[in-house]
Amino acid sequence: MKIRKTKESQSDIQSNKHRNKIILIAIISAIVASIAIISYQLDNITTSSIQYVDSIGCDSMEYSIFHIHAHLDIFANGQPITVPASIGIKDSTCLYWLHTHKSDGIIHIEAPKSRDFSLGEFLDIWKSTNTGLPSTNENPIIYVNGHIVTTSLKDTLLNAHDEIVLVYGNPPSHIPQFYQFPEGL
Repeated sequence: MKIRKTKESQSDIQSNKHRNKIILIAIISAIVASIAIISYQLDNITTSSIQYVDSIGCDSMEYSIFHIHAHLDIFANGQPITVPASIGIKDSTCLYWLHTHKSDGIIHIEAPKSRDFSLGEFLDIWKSTNTGLPSTNENPIIYVNGHIVTTSLKDTLLNAHDEIVLVYGNPPSHIPQFYQFPEGL
């Protein structure tokens, strides 16, 4: 009799192992299917629901797939001009991939995919969603990390932790070369 109980117990153990494997495979399959569905939906967002400026979308959420920050200082005839909060943000329902949260000059670049973004694109978003951009017909002198560059606004790329300075008219006595980003940015 003891032998028979042992065989039945081993049979139960085998059955439980088989059932557990099936449950594990089902859970993994459900996770993979969920990821595939979400990925498909993100890739196939209809363009009719998204507003664009310079091919930069305005969505209802921030993305973390490509997430970097740059800093912008602007001077007109030596005087600083504040970069306003909420550039690229419309009524909390439309958030461009390039935007500001505060008036600290930090440009948040949060996009659904990695790509190059330019200072000119940010300024175009600024023009379309906010005011306060210097109204001058002259091209500014552009500095990146303290060095003058000869690229146009459209060709000046925004890279992680760049300190970008635009100078309209007479320059300030000191051109910022570095910006101390808050921890975590």
